[in-house]
Amino acid sequence: MASGQDISQIYNAFHHLLKDLEPFVNVTEMHLAFDKDGNVSLIAPDFTEPLKADPKLHRLVREEMRQVIAKYRSIHSDPFAIQQDNS
Repeated sequence: MASGQDISQIYNAFHHLLKDLEPFVNVTEMHLAFDKDGNVSLIAPDFTEPLKADPKLHRLVREEMRQVIAKYRSIHSDPFAIQQDNS
């Protein structure tokens, strides 16, 4: 369960992660959701993933968010990604 300070730091990590990833992946309409118990989910139009990392370990939360985004938005999984022609 995330406290108010944890929520603030998790959102801050999310915000900076999106800024870092924006040149490489589609991060539009991606956001965090917190339920009444302080559980966190990463939500986009094409996926919803609950985050399981301890909210007090912000580095691990950021890494988990990065992995979720890579899972759904990597060049291999993103149907809107621009394919490079290697010929």
